[in-house]
Amino acid sequence: MVLAHNTALLPDNELRRYARHLVLPEVGPKGQMRLKAARVLVVGMGGLGCPAVQYLAAAGVGRLTLVDDDKVELTNLQRQPLYGEADLGRSKVEVAAARLRALNSTIRVEALVERVTAANVVELAQQHDLVLDGTDSLVARYLLTDGCHLVGVPLVHGALRRFEGQVALFPPQGPCYRCLFPRPPPPEAIEDCATAGVLGAVPGLLGSLQALEALKWLLGIGPREGRMLLLEGLAGTVQRVVLAQRPDCPLCGESPTITVPAEEQVACQPGELTPGELQAALDSPVPPLLVDLREPWERKVALIPGEELHLPFSKFAELQGELPRQRELLLYCRQGHRSAVVLHRLQQDGRRARHLAGGIEAWLRETGQQELIY
Repeated sequence: MVLAHNTALLPDNELRRYARHLVLPEVGPKGQMRLKAARVLVVGMGGLGCPAVQYLAAAGVGRLTLVDDDKVELTNLQRQPLYGEADLGRSKVEVAAARLRALNSTIRVEALVERVTAANVVELAQQHDLVLDGTDSLVARYLLTDGCHLVGVPLVHGALRRFEGQVALFPPQGPCYRCLFPRPPPPEAIEDCATAGVLGAVPGLLGSLQALEALKWLLGIGPREGRMLLLEGLAGTVQRVVLAQRPDCPLCGESPTITVPAEEQVACQPGELTPGELQAALDSPVPPLLVDLREPWERKVALIPGEELHLPFSKFAELQGELPRQRELLLYCRQGHRSAVVLHRLQQDGRRARHLAGGIEAWLRETGQQELIY
């Protein structure tokens, strides 16, 4: 086998490790050196981040920075096989960093147990050559969009639900995520994996596509325009859409109004209750009826004390007739997503209802029972 270009800059063990890269005319030793010098920030070590970082590390990306403040939970293992049962309760980024160092000892992996915020996103982005968004948070998604564009760093986006998902490349000059979605949607329009479900292999496919887009950008190969890939897992189709830059985009348009990242909050929904306000409502002379929208298996972990009705979200449409019309209803679920959806439906029906923002997880944190978070 004859390798093109000069391979002297790569040690013998790396010549063997990356042999399948080196024979590709689009990569070769020069491209492999580009990967070795590259710095990639991966935010979110869930279903998308896990497969993406494994392929980036295996490909020889020289520096990976992993950002996430979550811990490994049992529900993660269905779609995040980078973790195992022995990792439950441990920091995701610390477990992932150890796995990646074991996979490729020639690269540098840094684990940051924190969240992306308006205060740190610019500094994080400008220290890297590319950012990969593996989050399921709209707040983080808009922060990464703003931070990356403002410092001129490409962003590889990913999102999913059920059997489908999308991967997009947003170049430094635009178009950007705000060209598609200038502002966050209302809470009732948001579904996450806990609400809608997801087949475990779907994030594996999408995270791998994110890694592919990142590697192509770092190597300087393939199209450079903004584009989106749309995966429909049930039909087995992938569509490619070239994205257009909106002249009126508040971030990358002709007259931008966003000059610093801001924590774009999902619009507050009338009827939201904080964990601190919950107890006052339950202690009132006429307390509301608690409505637990979680599935039966979730209730084994923790319950909020009080008179309640169990109405699983998955059966809400067929069982909502059981809800009393004379009582105010206080809805809750695990993280507040399902309860926001149900609240919107009940408000449209003229019902008296509120929901617990952040769900039972927020209440457990407020009451010092973090160990019960699942």
